[in-house]
Amino acid sequence: MKKWMVYSIIAIIFFFLFTSFLGYFFSIKPPKYLSGLVPKGLGLDYEEVSFTTEDEIELKGWYIPHESDQAKTIILLHGYPADKGNILPYLTFLHDNYNLLLFDFRYHGESEGGHTTIGAEEVKDLSAAINWLKEKGVNEVGVWGFSMGGAVALMSAPEQPAIKVIVSDSSYAQLSQMAPTLFRIPVLKYPLSWLTLLWTKTLLGVDPRDASPKDSATQIDIPLLVIHSKNDRVIPFTHSEQLKESLEHNDKAEFWFHDNLDHGQFDSQYQERVGDFFLKHL
Repeated sequence: MKKWMVYSIIAIIFFFLFTSFLGYFFSIKPPKYLSGLVPKGLGLDYEEVSFTTEDEIELKGWYIPHESDQAKTIILLHGYPADKGNILPYLTFLHDNYNLLLFDFRYHGESEGGHTTIGAEEVKDLSAAINWLKEKGVNEVGVWGFSMGGAVALMSAPEQPAIKVIVSDSSYAQLSQMAPTLFRIPVLKYPLSWLTLLWTKTLLGVDPRDASPKDSATQIDIPLLVIHSKNDRVIPFTHSEQLKESLEHNDKAEFWFHDNLDHGQFDSQYQERVGDFFLKHL
């Protein structure tokens, strides 16, 4: 074999390994996002809280109590790679009727953690939040989650009987299906995404195929509202079509598939639809 052919093969191998590793690295360590917003800035009384996950990661959060001692509690889960302050302005309407708990997932915002797993290990974060509420005497919660947060809510529900109702907005169906979106190179994105998944499994011990809300959904029988834009450019609408198929057994599941262009659209119609769903089931 001629030298130029050998060098070409080495260069091609290096390209695939290096490019896929960059995809892996910047996925688990995206730039930190800190909104800088606190509930007080929106006129809400709150307390800063923290709790530790089963794998010893300290998470930071806010507990926003309702004036009524009888109010139920909703946990609000942010998306990737945002923080708790990013979603707060759009969801303050829920405080009219509920206590609210927001926290930063591992690695995100003010929480500890050397990397994110975009939902795979973040189920431990939600579990820690639920355990913290149980220590306060709260044994039933609703969960609202956006994007990664929606996926975490769905994956947690079968193992968390405290969760009584979920609103999941713009969730992926399976984390491994998101890998090709890291690369905008036609055809080549498929081998690159396969290698990225291999890096994740080898270096983190996390198989993105196991982070599968669509599989968890087959075990969910509580009230559930799935929201997704048919024009979502971040998480394709096909993901929620898969979730709907997995939820065919659940007659308490509802679906709101709208035509907005954004990945998340929190307008007055959204507030009415989500608020009514929680009031009906929590």
